[in-house]
Amino acid sequence: MSTETDIEGVSIADRIVGSWDLVEYSTTSDTGKVGYPLGPEARGLIIYSAAGLMSAQIMRRDRTPYRSPNVHSGEMSERSEAAGGYLAYSGPYHVDEENSVVWHEMAVSLYPNWIGDSQKRYVRFDGDWMTLSSDPLVFRTTTLSPALVWRRTVPRTGRTA
Repeated sequence: MSTETDIEGVSIADRIVGSWDLVEYSTTSDTGKVGYPLGPEARGLIIYSAAGLMSAQIMRRDRTPYRSPNVHSGEMSERSEAAGGYLAYSGPYHVDEENSVVWHEMAVSLYPNWIGDSQKRYVRFDGDWMTLSSDPLVFRTTTLSPALVWRRTVPRTGRTA
């Protein structure tokens, strides 16, 4: 059986380390309909460290800014909209090379139900592109297959203060 470990002789654990920009976050229903949970222009960043920690941040591009300049003073409706358009979690990760899987362990999460959870993500590489997917999710009568396409972040050539 060919796994991602065979590609270019580099393991998934080595290839995944670094930062990745979100290209697309989509779901495909069992009927073939494609949806975009955070909109077709969602933005995001996922980082995997060599030390085995990861952080994922994904957001709807068109979120409304708070009227207040204080980060903790938004109106409840503003906070609700902001959180509803954002997905974030961080924690340890480990790779199952044989099954081309990376496990995300949620130490912290915007969605409190995920704290302490461990979630499986299938990983596939194509050059500087990485696709993460999960087992299909069932919502009432619909089955959705999520996929997140990432592109390796291009390093900046200079620093600004």
